[in-house]
Amino acid sequence: MELTQLQYFVAVAESLHMTRTAERLHVAQPALSQAISRLERELGVLLFKRERRQLTLTVYGAYLLERLRAPLSVLADLPAELQELAKGERTTIRLNVLAATSLVTDAIVAYQQNHPATHFKLLQSAEATDCDIVVSNAPVYDPDHTAGGMMLEEHIFLAVSDGGRYGNRSEIALADVAEENFISLGGSRQFRGICDRFCLQAGFAPQVGFESDNPASVKKLIAAHAGVGFWPEFSWGRCSDPDVRLLAITDVDCRRNLLLQKRETGGAKHEVSEFFTFLCDFVQEKKAAALI
Repeated sequence: MELTQLQYFVAVAESLHMTRTAERLHVAQPALSQAISRLERELGVLLFKRERRQLTLTVYGAYLLERLRAPLSVLADLPAELQELAKGERTTIRLNVLAATSLVTDAIVAYQQNHPATHFKLLQSAEATDCDIVVSNAPVYDPDHTAGGMMLEEHIFLAVSDGGRYGNRSEIALADVAEENFISLGGSRQFRGICDRFCLQAGFAPQVGFESDNPASVKKLIAAHAGVGFWPEFSWGRCSDPDVRLLAITDVDCRRNLLLQKRETGGAKHEVSEFFTFLCDFVQEKKAAALI
């Protein structure tokens, strides 16, 4: 059985008129009749009764018509559904966010205010390759798959309780807090690894009192004086809690490079380029505001 034969059968079965059906389908009537006859031979049953130039369905024809309506309806809808899917794919931007999650989320919220039809799919995987934009720390930079990129340097401060033993300082040696509890991002985060290396450079392994995969939770615990923690200069935003003080670190060069990459993933999309430009501008504005 061929799909065209089945479509012809349904059309004739619904109209019960060969000539009018042939005209509607823009095929010659003999060709339509032959297609129906071939289908009957293949199935081994008669689908129509032909009496005095009148067509009626046999019990087999009625059964076949009932069984074919649903699948042929699905097939008829497929082109439109595929076009809608393609349209959605064209307006979906895939981001692999390995660093500065809060900053990227804020950028997405700001962008969608004027671009509500643009959708975002967020990943957090160092192995992911099927993505349009990657935000990471510099070590994962891959020039072979980079269509464009921007790198920004970010200083890392130590967040402490303003009313505690370090509250009267403006700077501190990291070695001075070797015995303190640290509030940290989870071990799978690149930022956690960077901060652990800072501590090792200062001669100690950090005592982690609490860790979370959510930067907002880490910030709240630091603000609640549950320990000390590292605070990125602009990707976490300014510290608005009056009971938290950010101290410059003197004995270790606590900086990281944030890398924003736009990747070639099978044809550059206008939406990707437009959002990438917006994201770069957004991050630069946040950096400039943090320096004021």
